Amino acid sequence: MGNLLKVLACAELEPGQIFFLDFENAQPTEAETAVWNQVNAVLEVAHGILAELQSYNGAGQEIREAIQNPCDLQLQEQAWNAVCPLVAKLKRFYEFSLRLENALRSLLEALTSPPYAPMQHLEREQALAKQFAEILHFTLSFDELKHDAENEVNNEMANRMSLFYAEATPMLKTLSNATTKFVSENKTLPIEDTTDCLSTMACVCRVMLETPEYRCRFTNTDTMLFCMRVMVGVIILYDHVHPVGAFAKTSKIDMKSCIKVLKEQPSNSVEGLLNALRYTTRHLNDDSTSKQIRAMLQ
Repeated sequence: MGNLLKVLACAELEPGQIFFLDFENAQPTEAETAVWNQVNAVLEVAHGILAELQSYNGAGQEIREAIQNPCDLQLQEQAWNAVCPLVAKLKRFYEFSLRLENALRSLLEALTSPPYAPMQHLEREQALAKQFAEILHFTLSFDELKHDAENEVNNEMANRMSLFYAEATPMLKTLSNATTKFVSENKTLPIEDTTDCLSTMACVCRVMLETPEYRCRFTNTDTMLFCMRVMVGVIILYDHVHPVGAFAKTSKIDMKSCIKVLKEQPSNSVEGLLNALRYTTRHLNDDSTSKQIRAMLQ
């Protein structure tokens, strides 16, 4: 595929600004290596985190039996032995979210810094763009697999963990907050540099998904779902950062086309993504555009 294939035309972009993000084969250039290595160390851990979450069974049965039989010391011990490793696992997940937040910040700095425009960054630094996409893919995968678990542990970390797991999409909330914080702390950087980076990625992912000629270039069957998760992820980040949000009529993201692409896929593979968008639209008012978006998401 090469580092850059000029094969996709994106309606929201300026004429001539057409490119393909090589999510499968992009490799870091010398200029990208430092940031790429830093982020790669975090992404290598992400695969194990998802595997752990997939095998998470909880301790609901043991806890219920212990509560129902408070004088049975054996059941109390069984519940304790079942809960302790799960608390440790949840703690690791939470601590990893903090590492992911730092990795995202490094990528945002690299992909929005002068003198290049966001479009130029995405074209020039495909390996970093791919890592940004991988973080979003992991984040939405984690939130789809997330199990609720309530444990009483009297310390500050436990309180922060409780707030983390109380969110419907805790990892995505972490990234959204990190993106908002990045924008607020970099006041000399135009907010458009960040939002244009996000809207461009949403556009490119959508076009790759809706165009059979280019979709068939994927060599990995999982790349379709990868693109869908990345598209939804950047839409939600854009909605958090942009003053008017992703669903407004003036948004640079073609939301109707994005939702249409998701709706055309098998429901079992996109229901979690559609739910994430439904949850995000809860703040919308009742204007005609908002009503149309909500109707499409039904």
